[in-house]
Amino acid sequence: MFQTKCIVLDLDGTLLNDEKAISPLNRLAIAACKQKGIQIVIATARPPRSVRHLLQDEPFDGYVIYYNGALITNESQGIRHHVCIRTETAVMIAKFLSEHEPQAIISYEVDDAWYCIDPVPENRCAEFGLRPKDPKPTVVDKSFFDSLSPTKILILGLQHWEAIRDHFVEDVNVICTDGGILVQIMDKSVSKEHAVRKVLEQMDIPPEETMAFGDDFNDIGLFELCGFPVAMGNAINELKTLTKYVTESNNVDGVAVALQKLVLSIPKGI
Repeated sequence: MFQTKCIVLDLDGTLLNDEKAISPLNRLAIAACKQKGIQIVIATARPPRSVRHLLQDEPFDGYVIYYNGALITNESQGIRHHVCIRTETAVMIAKFLSEHEPQAIISYEVDDAWYCIDPVPENRCAEFGLRPKDPKPTVVDKSFFDSLSPTKILILGLQHWEAIRDHFVEDVNVICTDGGILVQIMDKSVSKEHAVRKVLEQMDIPPEETMAFGDDFNDIGLFELCGFPVAMGNAINELKTLTKYVTESNNVDGVAVALQKLVLSIPKGI
């Protein structure tokens, strides 16, 4: 049984099932860990507005890392740390896309707001993770769009996403997730692992005593940082090669299954 002081949880494809919900068994297992004095940290690519209804009470009332690390909050302690992409850099990225990938759909997350120049087509909404009733990005004119300092840039429809990564390697971090569909861009200083390291320092917990759960490319650095990485059954192979344990998929309570075995010593159920 791993003696952990902190558990870091990704959301989509990890803690959330494909219905975008936290199962009762997952919630019970996490609550049991917190009762043992273990810190619970959420580390997600999502913005606050899309998870507030999921994390509004125990056991998720501690640190939450949004936008792959661009925003760190702990509402109970009044902590908020926010890192944006410089306006000048965002303008250059948008110009590069208009010249080299004009078919791409680009949008900006700015703090907890979401903007685009052209409306997102109905048949592309699911690729942004939007459910039928979810609000879409606000359509604005180009002059306003070009004045923004994005927390994160989201792009759909890139044919060669590596080109933008290589061209702006000194300025931003570029990752491709969701099976190669969605490209996410943050400031160069931003990553899940950088944010988690900052949070662990605040709590005086070494990474070696931290368990991390994940499923996609934006969790690779997190797995390299933490002492006990746990890959979901549905995780990419690149994560599974870095893990110490592969649990069940996100649709069959994979988080709870691992916590019961590795932390709580409960073989079946709670």
